[in-house]
Amino acid sequence: AAAIFAVLLALIVNFYQRLDGRGISTVPMRLASLGYAVPGTVLAIGVMIPLTSADHLVNDIARSFDLGRPGLIFSGTMFAIIFAFVVRFAAVAIGSIESSLVKIPPSLDMAAKTMGYASTAMLRKVHLPLIRRGCLIAGLLVFIESMKELNAAILLRPFNFETLATYVFNFASDEQLEVAALPAILLVIVGLIPLVMVNRSLEQKH
Repeated sequence: AAAIFAVLLALIVNFYQRLDGRGISTVPMRLASLGYAVPGTVLAIGVMIPLTSADHLVNDIARSFDLGRPGLIFSGTMFAIIFAFVVRFAAVAIGSIESSLVKIPPSLDMAAKTMGYASTAMLRKVHLPLIRRGCLIAGLLVFIESMKELNAAILLRPFNFETLATYVFNFASDEQLEVAALPAILLVIVGLIPLVMVNRSLEQKH
């Protein structure tokens, strides 16, 4: 899910920058890429604070209408960890899609506008077919990074939920290395499969 949302965010900011063309249009792209420079622990705390405030606000509103307390619907669910992964690894998707869009000549945009295509139609019918390989690579890279992320996952994961990284960490920290060995190997294998796919895609591209 984080990979899908990161690719969607990357498409939006890259396409906005391409359509606008002004220097200021790169600001959303650069802001969306800042999360990659922030350590996972710091990012998790930064995400938890506003999400907890949003939970309190929703609960107060629900209580004022006698609807009960919905609980921690933001900070206590998968929303928090997905949101953190998107913020942290959006830069990976943005860079991959940006490199694909740069290779599309602006003359195609002008031709599409001449034929009466609106911006959304131009993205759907002209750009997306040309950058689908870049979108796939972006999604795979975000998936790999998200799967390996430990610090943010430990702090933001819901109760009774484990990622491969946290599962390995829990057993390794308890010195149950024989139990942690198999999921650790699985983590490496699962991480290698997308890398092989990305390498093959790049080889076909060249």
